Amino acid sequence: MWPERGQGTLVAIGFPVAALGGVALWVGLHGSGLDTGIAAAVVLVALTALAARIELVVAPRTSVSLAGPFLVAAALVGGPLLGALAGASIEALAVRDVWRKRLAYAGAGAVQGLVVGVVGTQLARQGVSGAVAAAAVGLAAGFALNIASITLVALDRGIKLRPELGAAWRALACLWFLPAPLLVAFIYLFRPTPALALAYAAGLLLVAAAGNGFRLRLERTLAGERSRARVDALTHAPNRWALAEALTAEQARIRRGGRTAAVCFLDLDRFKTVNDTYGYVAGDALLVDVYQRLRGELRASDLVFRWGGEEFVVLAPHVDGTELADFAERLRLLLATRPFSIDGRPRRITGSVGAASLDEGRPAEDVLEAAGRLVKQAKLTRNTAVVETPAARAA
Repeated sequence: MWPERGQGTLVAIGFPVAALGGVALWVGLHGSGLDTGIAAAVVLVALTALAARIELVVAPRTSVSLAGPFLVAAALVGGPLLGALAGASIEALAVRDVWRKRLAYAGAGAVQGLVVGVVGTQLARQGVSGAVAAAAVGLAAGFALNIASITLVALDRGIKLRPELGAAWRALACLWFLPAPLLVAFIYLFRPTPALALAYAAGLLLVAAAGNGFRLRLERTLAGERSRARVDALTHAPNRWALAEALTAEQARIRRGGRTAAVCFLDLDRFKTVNDTYGYVAGDALLVDVYQRLRGELRASDLVFRWGGEEFVVLAPHVDGTELADFAERLRLLLATRPFSIDGRPRRITGSVGAASLDEGRPAEDVLEAAGRLVKQAKLTRNTAVVETPAARAA
């Protein structure tokens, strides 16, 4: 049965078939010899495969691998067959992609290497000499073939072509044209001293790998700092900055047709008495216990945040207006029905709850402010849950 369009199967099969056909045609016409020695060919293929694992960040959320210039270098100095081998090697070390993607990228790389090698051979036959001309034409051919492969993949998978090319053209231009001076130097060195040229290419790859490793470590450090900035240091609960992000995401879900959510302020009653009687260490331990109880008793989809002091905020998705009062009462009972251990003794701790509904009709900040006003009302009598009514919301 013919593969369905949209799955990427056509390009996954088409590119390798095209590469194999081109290689077979070249071997039939010119033989299977390489324009360079076996050792140099092995090094060039290995460098291309390793370069494919190094990504160059060229724009926010946009990165490209460094395999392209190494592929062109192998094709220009080693001929079409070495170019095809180098192009196929770009997926040799990739283990996480699906087979269609790996096969398509390997086939497209082989086609690029083969064509760039043929172009380089034709230049030599026509008497065009010089590393600059060879590098310029080779990079231009690689760039054109890369654009063509993106176009074919987009057409096969039903992706809109204009946005795809618009997002990729800067990255592709950086990939294929910024390394031009380095490629010129490599080709110039390779003709008289192949060993020196290969050492030069390996050195460039090591420098790129070191820079990429530094970038990855820096990104992990920044990600860790951002994560810690959104976690309360005492209870390890998400803090109010994390709450703001969660409210935005939840309201976006509701606007896409999801059910409303509950936003509940929970304020511990007489918490100052705990600090004054048992000390601040006991008060801190109580806050941790309260968060752990809420986190353990509520649904996995319910999010518990520490607002500050003795106040917590609970964001509960899929809770509509008719269920809001029951959910707020459940929060109150989670504290009131079982004692907490304070200074080694069981002590009854209660909390006041203010609850409002989050929907698409008003900003999340207004919902949070409404829940904060309601918890202040609940604090007047303590151990009470006060829920926003439709009339109060309309007012």
